[in-house]
Formats: sequence, C-alpha cells, structure tokens
Amino acid sequence: MDFQGFVNTFTLPCAILSVERLSERHYGEIRIVKANDIYKETMGVARYHDNMLYSELVPKDVKFENFCYRAAVLKQRLHSYIPTPGLNCWSDIMLLPMNCSDGNLSYCAFYYETTRDAEPERLSKVSLTIAQSVIKTCLNLQGNPNFQDGITNVIEDIQSQADAFCSAIILLNQEERSYSVLCEKFKNNAYHVSDYGYTLTYDIVASWEKTIGKSNGIIVTNNIDMEQLRMRNPLWVSSLKEASVTSVILYPLLHAKKTLGYLFVTNFDIERVVELKELLELTSYFISAEVASHMLFEKLENLGNTDLLTGVKNRSAMNLRVDLFVRGEEIIPHPYGIIFCCVSGLKKMNDENGHDAGDILLKKAASLLKDIFKDDEIYRSGGDEFVVIVPTCQEDEFKKKVAELRSKSRHDSETALAIGASWNDEGYKLRRSMHFADEAMNKDKEKFYTEHPEFLR
Repeated sequence: MDFQGFVNTFTLPCAILSVERLSERHYGEIRIVKANDIYKETMGVARYHDNMLYSELVPKDVKFENFCYRAAVLKQRLHSYIPTPGLNCWSDIMLLPMNCSDGNLSYCAFYYETTRDAEPERLSKVSLTIAQSVIKTCLNLQGNPNFQDGITNVIEDIQSQADAFCSAIILLNQEERSYSVLCEKFKNNAYHVSDYGYTLTYDIVASWEKTIGKSNGIIVTNNIDMEQLRMRNPLWVSSLKEASVTSVILYPLLHAKKTLGYLFVTNFDIERVVELKELLELTSYFISAEVASHMLFEKLENLGNTDLLTGVKNRSAMNLRVDLFVRGEEIIPHPYGIIFCCVSGLKKMNDENGHDAGDILLKKAASLLKDIFKDDEIYRSGGDEFVVIVPTCQEDEFKKKVAELRSKSRHDSETALAIGASWNDEGYKLRRSMHFADEAMNKDKEKFYTEHPEFLR
C-alpha cells in the first residue's frame, strides 16, 4: 500500500503507525512508518525519519500505545479530545485501523488537530452513553447542595460503570507533604483506601505527576503495560503489586496548571477501556473545576472563621457553632465540657511593652490551649478571652485536662490564665454550660487580681 500517498491526502498532521504483534494482547515496538510534511514540521523535521520508534519523537506513553494496539491490531476506530499538558493545548486525535498487515505488523493512521483551549463543541462529540454519564456527573456536582454527597455519588457511579475494585479521588497537599481521600468506593464496600496506607504513601502519590509527564493520564491494562510503568516508577508498581492491583486508570485533577489531586480507578473491566478512557477524561475535567471551586470556598470560609493572630477559630465561628446547635442543625456529642479562660495581665503587657508583646502573649496562650486540647474546638471569643468546647469527654478526663491547664498557666508561668469550666452530661444545655463556665472564669479572674494586684493595669 502507498502509505506516503495516503498521508499526503490529509490537510492535518498525519502519520502511519506500525504495531508489532507479539501474542494475544501483547505488542512490541510502535514505529512511525510514514508521515506527511505537516506532521514532520510539527514534530521537528530534523528529528524525523521514516520507520522511527515513536518514542524517539515524544515520551513513551502507555495509554497511547494501548490505543495504537487497539486501532492497528483489534481494528477499533478511536477518537479522543484531551488536554495535552506538555504542549499547553488540547488535542483532538483520531486513530483509524488500516486493512493491511505485513507479517507480525499491523497498521493504523494517526492524525490530530490542536486547540489552545477546550472547545465545548469538540467536548460534546462523544457517544450518547458517555454524554449521559458526563451530564449525570455535572448534575451530581452542581445540583447537590452538599459537595461531599455530590462528589461521592460521582465516584460511586464511576466504580459501578467501570466494574472496578476501587475508585477514589485523592487530594494532594505538597506544602504539608500529605494526601487525603476526598471520596472512595470499593466493590462491596469491603475496604477503604486507609487499609492500603502502608503501600500508598505520600512519596508515591507525589511521584505520579512526574510519571504522567507530558501525557494527560495513565492507563494500565496488562502485564506489558505494568512492566513499562515499572521502568518509570518502580516504587509505585511495587506497591500496586503488593495491593494485588492488575489494572489502573489515573487522571490528574488540574486547575491553573496546578495538580489538585487524582482520579484513581483500579482493577476495572479492561474490555471497556476505550469507553472508560473517554468517560474519565471528560469526567476528570469537570471534577477538577468543581474541586477547585470547593477548595477556594473552603479556604475563604476558613479565613472568615479563623482568628488570624492565633490561628484558632474566631468569635464569629463560635457564634455560628452555638446557633446551629441551638437550632438543632448540629450536635456536640455529649457528655462534653466547656472552658472559658482569660489571659491575665494582657492590658498591663500592652501598656508597658506595646501591643506586639501583647500579641505574643495571646499566641502563647493559644499555643498552650492547642497543646492540651489538640483534638477539641478552640475559639478566641474576645480580646483576651478564649473558649474551648471538649466533645465526647467523660468527667474525669475533662477534669484532668482542666487541671493540666491550670498547672501550666499559674501566675508565675509564661502565660497566666483565669479559668472557668463546666461539664455537661445533658447534651441539650450548651448555653447554660457556657454561662456557668463564664461565671467561674470571672470569679477566678477576680481572685487572681486580688491576690496579684501587680498584674493590674
């Protein structure tokens, strides 16, 4: 067949690819047999020569190789419109099977067109099944008033459609060198991602970005794919094998060129890999936008509810917490304890040494509270006052914490505090408990200044 004449008829970059058949579902070398001038110019004329390995022009990509195999050997017509991070564009690609072979070589035509940004019209050119699934994803994300419920519904749908052992969204925090599971769904609800924490470490999650490279994701369907992945990321493959993972789909969740996290699917129905690839590529695009929006909202909400000086929650957050409790929209698991405390001598410190010194005193007080009540709710309720809510705390445990706070905040300590405490085993009387704790703090404050007048202003 005149391959050169065939590719020359295209007005888009086009090449003929050969795929070496080794055995059923196994392939060897993938080469660029012939290409038109537009393709050569796009890829670099000086670098191109006929019958070259495709990996001499672009980085090896297991997902792309799998598609070449399916088009050339299995005679499947494949189309995809995907973000291409390495080129900072979107690529509309097509793979066409060719009805010719040469010994153990099969052939397909590959052509593509790039766009700077995602074009809705191209994104919408998917099968009816994929379109319905993506629309359902958007409705779950946009139509559910609770973000967590909506995103969980999406990941459950993905697990079901892929018939996967596991589907999950994993968020990455590079500043804190940690990752978190936003949502997950295991077949038969038998496991959680945390069960695999000994194999799925932060270093492995952080390594995915480099492993993906200039591709837009990773697809592993067989031992050959897994072996090629092992050559690029042996630590991850070792953990996959330890967790009995034989197939993987991984797509990054990107926003403004920053990786927010990953859509992660394991042990799926590999017979539907083409359909799943198209589905997850599009779905990850919409999930990325929604996750980015939610993270921004959480950041703004956190800023609005955080005391910027001390890092604990502010009075506004405390009032909202109390109001929601009183209205029955939130609970505080009981029995619980309430602590009111006031920094002694703050006004004197401000007057004699300046407000910077007073700020340091407040920070030390907050640090002491965070050290003792690290898993509890701490609020700065006023200029020199703090409130702590200690949920699900038995009376002896609560008294022990209060005693520790008193011993570390005596008048001769680095931070002197007046303290009032109230323990409540009746979960519905929050405001009364807060009133008792406030009264006890004021009495402790009066006693302190009576005994230590030198701390007065």
